[in-house]
This record gives sequence, C-alpha cells and structure tokens, in this order.
Amino acid sequence: MPSTPSQSLQSSTIGFLLVVTVAVAAGLCAIVFVLVPLLGGSSEVLRVIAITLLALPLYAVRAVPMAMMDREMSFGRVAAVEAADTIGFNLFALAAAVAGLGVFSLAGAVPFGAALGVCMAWSIQPSARRPSFHFAPVRRLIGFGSKVSVLGVLYLGRDLGFVTIIGAVAGAPVAGFYAMAKRLFSFPTALAAAVSRVTFPALSQSDEERPERTARIIAEIGFVCGLPLALVAGAVQPLIMVILGSEWLPAADIVLFGSLSLMLSAALASPINSFFLSEGRPNAAIVAIGLELTISFLLVAALLGSLDETGVGIAMSVGSLAAVAVLLATTHPTVRAGAAGVVQTSAIAFVAAAAGQLLPVSDDLVGLIASLLVVGAVWTVLAAIFARREMTQVAGMMRSLVSSWRAG
Repeated sequence: MPSTPSQSLQSSTIGFLLVVTVAVAAGLCAIVFVLVPLLGGSSEVLRVIAITLLALPLYAVRAVPMAMMDREMSFGRVAAVEAADTIGFNLFALAAAVAGLGVFSLAGAVPFGAALGVCMAWSIQPSARRPSFHFAPVRRLIGFGSKVSVLGVLYLGRDLGFVTIIGAVAGAPVAGFYAMAKRLFSFPTALAAAVSRVTFPALSQSDEERPERTARIIAEIGFVCGLPLALVAGAVQPLIMVILGSEWLPAADIVLFGSLSLMLSAALASPINSFFLSEGRPNAAIVAIGLELTISFLLVAALLGSLDETGVGIAMSVGSLAAVAVLLATTHPTVRAGAAGVVQTSAIAFVAAAAGQLLPVSDDLVGLIASLLVVGAVWTVLAAIFARREMTQVAGMMRSLVSSWRAG
C-alpha cells in the first residue's frame, strides 16, 4: 500500500477544495441574493439551491479526514461521521418545519448536518486541519479528483433537485412527502452509501480480481436490500398510519413506485460506480448520473400535475433505470453478468411486496404486523427456492461478522 499522504498534500488538498467550493457557493449566493433582487426578480427555487450549496465548503473541509478513513478502511469512523450528518439533518429539518420554514427546512438542514459531520470527522480522525493554498502537491491529482468531485456534486444535486422541483410545481407538502419516503428507505440508502465507501478502497487494491469481486458484491447487496425494500413497500400504508399518521399517507405512492430506484442505486449503481473509480475511469459514472438527473427531473415536472405523488416515484425509477443501462453497457462483461442476480432478487422482492399489498388488512398495528409477516414469509420461501446461493453467502458473511464481533 502506498505511504500515508504527507501533511503538505493533505493541506494543499483542503485549500484547493475550499477555493473551488467557496467560489461556487459565494458566486451563486451573490447572484441569488444580490443580483437577482437588483434586477427586480425573485426565485424561491434558486434561494433553496443557494442555501443548500453553503454545505459545499463544509464537505471540502471534511474531505481529507474522510479520505484517510476510507484509505485505512476505518468504516466504523466513517459511519460515525455519516450518522452525525444524518442526525443533524433530521434535527434541523424537523425544527425548521415546525417553525414553518417549509421547503427551506430541508435546504438549511444540509449545511447544518454537514457542519456536525465536520466536527465528528475532526474529533475522531488525525489529519491536516489548516488549508494550504500552494497547489503544486495536488496538481497531478486535479484531473481525476475534479471528475470525482463532479460525481459527488451530481449525487448531492439529485435529492436537492427533486425537492426544489417538487416544491416549485406542487408545493411544500408534496416535497415533504418525498423527503419522508426517502426516510422510509433509510436502510437501503445507507447501505448504498456504505457500499460506495467500502468497495472503492477495497476494489482499488484488487487488480485482476476486480471484476469478479464487483460481480459478487452486486449479487450480495441486491440480496440484502431485497427483504427490507419488500417489507417497507408491502406494508407501507399501515406502517405510515401507525408511525406517522394519516396525513402522511400520500408518501406511500412514492414508496411503492420508487422502490425500484432504491434497489438499482444500492445494488447496481453504487458498486459499478466504485468499480469505475477504482480503475481511474469516472467518465461513465458521470454520464450515467447526469442522464438520470435529466430524465428524472423532466419526468417529475411533467407527471406531478396528473399523477401527483405517483409521478414522483415513477420519475425516480425511470431515471435510475436509464443510469443503470449506461453503467451496464460500459462496464466489464463479468460485472454485467453479476446484474442477473439483482433482476432475480428484485422479482422476489416485487412478489413479496405484492403479497403484502393484496392482503386485506386494516391500516393499524395488527394490519402492520400481519403485512410484515406475510411479506417476510413469501420473501423467505422464494429466496430459499430461487436465490439459495446468495442466501448461503450472506448467511456465512453474517456468521463471520458475529464471530469477529464476539472475538473483539
């Protein structure tokens, strides 16, 4: 493994990222809050975007300690930083929503969560703190790093774009339903982020075995995501009624029609993107996420008026399908072959979720328990018949993790 990056390289990296992100955030804020009002204009969508982009310099500051954690494969520390970010986001969003800030509650939650993430990263990971604006040490990394940064910005812009478009077209309540649907998908979303964190450094050290390892990861992650996605989708109405109340029921349509998007993102997009990055070829990943954003944003704007929340879910899934099609068309044949397992586990999850939806139960605690039991039973039976190999592999992996935990 190469030697630890020097303090000068770490400091120069922070400085370079700060220059870029501060310039972007300050430039947009100047346009939105100074230039546009001077010209007599106003745009709530632009204000939301500008507030969200205040998080960019904070992400720049924590980039080096996060990279060091990834390099050392200290994924427990990575999880702590992500948890701090998520907790901060939810706390701010909830408080701001109660205060009546509407869609701005979600926009302001992004920099607040990022700030808590910075504090956590600095407290648990030794790394350079002060930026250096001597860029010679990072010059050779700028080409690849800029493309990876573009990929990160596009991912950040995906949720932001959905929130702003939904808020502009259908109002803050529907934007809230979208945000709540994403929260109901917390497990596969967190799994996708964890997969990206783990697989990039792991695959970077795999060399000739990289395609085979990526294919195995795809099959295993697809299997692991199948059950929680089926449980949420199959029991979503009683789940929302019991936990959140009837006013949040419209979020169920986003969950039902957007489930495929989460499966594709977690099981296919994240590991294939990591495969491309580990090979130093981020262009395909950038094209894929760019196409996904274009298609999904256009669709959600077109479908909201006629299909409401259902249109949001459809836009999510169609956009993800387009992105995955690009990734599969450009990746290694061995990696592409691994996608067959995701098709199989997606079909199993679909049948199990459909069983829960067709079950004639009331939207109360009894109905929730009954739906979860039926979905879980159908999924287990089908997985034992059609995905026995993946079930055995995941079970063995879980036993190894438990043994390691007990030994530790």
